[in-house]
Amino acid sequence: MAVMRNALLGLLLVFTGQASAAVEPGTLLALERMGSYLRSLKQFAVQASSQTDQVLKSGQTVEFRHTTHLLAQQLDKLMVSVDDQGVRRSLFYNGKTFTLYQSPGAYYTSAPAPANINALIDLLNSRYGIELPLADLFRWDANTARQVGLRSAELIGTDTLDGQRCDHYALRQDDIDWQLWLRQGAQPLPCRLTISRRDIPEHPRHSVDFSWQLSPAINANSFEFDPPADARKVPLQWATGKNGQAVQP
Repeated sequence: MAVMRNALLGLLLVFTGQASAAVEPGTLLALERMGSYLRSLKQFAVQASSQTDQVLKSGQTVEFRHTTHLLAQQLDKLMVSVDDQGVRRSLFYNGKTFTLYQSPGAYYTSAPAPANINALIDLLNSRYGIELPLADLFRWDANTARQVGLRSAELIGTDTLDGQRCDHYALRQDDIDWQLWLRQGAQPLPCRLTISRRDIPEHPRHSVDFSWQLSPAINANSFEFDPPADARKVPLQWATGKNGQAVQP
């Protein structure tokens, strides 16, 4: 599940430095509204189409694309799948167990799970070294925007993305620029996110376009894993620290 360790697929960034007068209060309020609305959703589905730059040893920058599908039902049901260059990696969580599955190759592993999505995210990270894609859709709260240190944060204007009118925000930290488009109106969902690295000479970019369903089709089997006949079960390894020892959660 290496792709699930890609922190750039998350929405929340941890910023350093001190906030300045260039940080517009209205932008911080918009981020808080987004977080409050996301936490109010009882169920949703989102497709995230991502483009990520990678700098080769030659210095050339190339782009890779992948797609993440997420289906959630609060507080304890989740399905995430990532399609990346012909490989699909998935997670199924039914409130009691979670299962990781990869195809082709048809490998899967299962383990007991905690009682809610947030606790599952913590467990995957601390015990197994897995950062779940789009996990920060569940984590942004009213205090997050004020706790991070931004050099600047401002409203740029408005755009139409995939038929939705979205407010376009630009934010900056010491080494990273990011842009966020939020849907206007009573549903302030993220429409698009772009991250630019200024601490690397090639300035690689990562961008995500979000497509939302707030009334997705969900049935009794949506979060259950039914292994294919040729699937092979393998043990789930704990993450290891610098000394090679298993990390204790």
